[in-house]
Amino acid sequence: MARPKEFDRELVLDKAMHVFWAKGYECASMQELVEAMGINRGSLYATFGDKKQLHLEALDHFYKTEILHMMAPLERPGSKLAAIREIFEATADCACQNGDRKGCMMYNSAVELCPNDAEVNAKVSQGLKRVEDCFYDALIEARNKGEITDSKDIRALSRFLTNSINGLRVMCMVFEDRSTLDDIVNISLAALD
Repeated sequence: MARPKEFDRELVLDKAMHVFWAKGYECASMQELVEAMGINRGSLYATFGDKKQLHLEALDHFYKTEILHMMAPLERPGSKLAAIREIFEATADCACQNGDRKGCMMYNSAVELCPNDAEVNAKVSQGLKRVEDCFYDALIEARNKGEITDSKDIRALSRFLTNSINGLRVMCMVFEDRSTLDDIVNISLAALD
């Protein structure tokens, strides 16, 4: 009779996500993953399969935890343009106040793996499309409330914002000074004027 698992699957997945986020896929060793997750190799393989499957699941977990948290201001009532600004400013704040220099796990995985890994490419493109759709829905609501003009191409703007927030997260990996990041935020959001 097999022993029941004695760990919280979501908790250990979260720990694996943070290893991949900080180190990347290739540089995250199985030993580092096992140690961070606090489980043995057998449990890791039995629960998540191999390192690649763990990474794919960690990408899904990243979206459900980090990305949805980042996009949460769009769910609140009120100005959608103010919510978009809040998202961009909070991203810059993470780098300046919290020292968060890891960037975005999805973007990091895209750069490292997408050219040669169709499964990672599919996960990352799905995640980025979801972010784009969040911006799209918010911009439609903003247009309906008269916050932006009817002449704006909402789909193109939502794609631009998705690109811009990812670019900002990359810049946060490099620059700590708020004035540089504020310039990026302000110029990016000027497209909504």
